[in-house]
Amino acid sequence: MIIGICFIPLYLIGCTKNEGTSGETKIFEIANTEQVVGKKDEEVVTLRKHYMILNPPKDLKGLKEIVEKYMKNHPVEDEMKEIEGKNRIFYMSFYRESDDLPRDWQPDESYMNTDRMEHHKHDLIASSIWSDAEPQKEYNVYDKNKEGKIIKRMRFIGDQLVE
Repeated sequence: MIIGICFIPLYLIGCTKNEGTSGETKIFEIANTEQVVGKKDEEVVTLRKHYMILNPPKDLKGLKEIVEKYMKNHPVEDEMKEIEGKNRIFYMSFYRESDDLPRDWQPDESYMNTDRMEHHKHDLIASSIWSDAEPQKEYNVYDKNKEGKIIKRMRFIGDQLVE
């Protein structure tokens, strides 16, 4: 009876923690992290969005392709249509899931425990930037170790690999 009382909660916790990790790659926007820098009357307005990639591919070209496909299927330019005519800059960041950045992470602005996206650069595995002035998308993809040290980096402009 005591064994059952101890093991059932541990089993249930293990089931809920591994929920959704079937090995399938999924991308979703991290809630409450979007930033718009600049105002409608300014020359340059920057939109920053942050995404989580669950089970990202190890292959950097494959990682770039899924990021590119996701952005094609979820265009962000429409979100800033009212600011057309200005130089709009779009910066999309893609992060891996980790102990420090779990899939349900939310920014924390509390007095003693500030936790923002910029504190998680070691989990950044891909980014893309483009603007109205330079519409060709630039992609950076990274292979990093658990501590966030870059093992390999690939940079693309459009579909062209840049060394």
